[in-house]
This record gives sequence, C-alpha cells and structure tokens, in this order.
Amino acid sequence: MFDFVGILALVVLGALFLWLVLRARRAQKPVVKWGGLVVSGLLSLVFTLALLVALVGFYKLNVPPYHNVVADIKVASTPAQVARGQRFAFGCAGCHSPHETPPLSGQVFPQGGGPSFGTLAAPNLTPAGEIKDWSDGEIIRAIREGVHKSGRPLVIMPSEAFHNMSDADVQSIVAYLRSQPAVEPNTPAMKLNVLAAVFVGAGMFTTAAQAPITQPIVAPVAGATSDYGKYLVSVMNCRGCHGDNLTGGKPGGPTPVGPNLAVIVPTWSEAGFVTTLRTGADPAGHTLGQGMPRKEISAFASDDDLRAMYAYLRGLTQVAPVPPTEP
Repeated sequence: MFDFVGILALVVLGALFLWLVLRARRAQKPVVKWGGLVVSGLLSLVFTLALLVALVGFYKLNVPPYHNVVADIKVASTPAQVARGQRFAFGCAGCHSPHETPPLSGQVFPQGGGPSFGTLAAPNLTPAGEIKDWSDGEIIRAIREGVHKSGRPLVIMPSEAFHNMSDADVQSIVAYLRSQPAVEPNTPAMKLNVLAAVFVGAGMFTTAAQAPITQPIVAPVAGATSDYGKYLVSVMNCRGCHGDNLTGGKPGGPTPVGPNLAVIVPTWSEAGFVTTLRTGADPAGHTLGQGMPRKEISAFASDDDLRAMYAYLRGLTQVAPVPPTEP
C-alpha cells in the first residue's frame, strides 16, 4: 500500500520551495528577500516534514510491528459452529455490508465533505471475496491480530477488541464466513493516500496490528457471571464507543460517543438493564441513541448473556470521564 503520486507531489513541492529560498537569497530588495526566505523556507520545511512523516506512515501501514505467524488449523465447520459464529459475527455487518445485514459482501465507506483519505473499504467476506484464497489460520490471524494475508497490518479493524476472543469462538466465526452464500465482489481494495499516511505517521491513527497470540485462549464458562460478562463486553467491542474504561467515549473519533456505563448501569436493576437492551428504552423512559447497536446485541445475547454483562458493568469503578480539552 503506497501512494507514489502523493509522495512525488510532496517531493516536488518541498524542492520547489527550497529553490525559491535560494532565489530569495539573491534578491536585492530586503522586503522580497526576507519575505521570500521566511515564506518559502517555512513551506519547504512543512512539505519536507510532511514527506518524512508520510514515509513513516506508509512503513507502519505495510510492515507489522510484530512477527505474527499463521496457525496451522482447519476449522471443522459443524452446524453448531456455524450457528454460534453467526451470533458472534453480528457486529461485522456494520462495516462489511452496505445494508448492515448479511451477507457480508463489503462496502466502501463514505468520507463526508472533508479531505479524502483514499479508498476506505471493508472487503467482501463471503466465499466469493478474497478470503476464498485464505487459510482458516490466516482469517483467524486477521480477526484477532489485525494482519492481512500479505503480512501487512489491517486498518479500521477492531482486532484489539477481538484479541482475547477464545479459540472456539473465533473458529466459529470462520465457519460462519465460509457458510455464507457467495456474493460477487463489489468493493475495491483498501487504498490509503498520502494524507492518511501522514495521520498514521504522526500517531493520530493506528493500524489494527496486535501482538501475536502464542497460547490457547479459552473463554470463561458461559453463564450469568461477571467474568463471562467481561468477556462478552470485550468481544462485542463496547469500548469502541464507550471508552477504554467504559466511562464514556471521546468526541471526534470514528465511532459514536457512548455514555459512561460505569455510572449509568449501577443505577439500573438487572431486569431494567435486560429490558433496556431488549426494547431500546431505559428505565427512565429515554430511548437509546441510533448509534447504539441495541437490536444486534439483543439478537446476539441470551438473557443470561445480558445478566452477565450487567454483573460486570455494575461492578466497574465509577470514575467520571475526563472532559474533552477545549481547542
């Protein structure tokens, strides 16, 4: 993944303004000389710095920070695995389907009216997409470790949330993906431009690459327990909207800003929590925001699953979120 045109443009612009610096030094009029030196020198520095940061960004986009090996595994794809995988893949449709429902045929993400970052697309995950040429181990590595078949890091993939997904559950997702009807690819490959590389190189956006998984991962025993609730909250990526500590999301990110669950949930009863996610209205009668995937969670989770999540969330330390810094 590399934007040759964008990098060449930065090289040309940096060189152009450096040339103007040299021209300005020979100017006779002080205003032209010093004005040219300041303006041209500053712009030359800006484009040179942008070039260096973009090169760092493209390095990060193409070279994973870890040596992530592929597990030699073949998923059995039993009917029970397919059924469980369909449940655990409930969140995939939000990115990998234009209609937010299976099949996961992929889509191109709209970028609004701001500057373009290239082609941002979620790939086709049906058997007609590129995963038809991937091994089961490569798919598992992509889900939990954020690494493409080619070895480059993935982007816009919540592998951090899936990193501790159990072996059994991630294998069930593979079984489900293989079982979908084949839908011909209708999305181009992800291709980020030089502006996106600047953001990555400056540390304003990170890739999905995670540390290698070298030991078996076993989920807590399913049941209405805090341990299993913690596991579900993790693999359902609740922190993506509600913040790392579940004390509220940060404005300006790519996901909706979720409220402080550590403060809100303990004020509800267990039955009130279950009813909220089943109906979309909290115990006070407030309707949940549209950014909350309540229907998907309700379809995924049994009552015991929701009770487990409640047990975990109710036990969180009630820390107030840090208020956003004023620009």
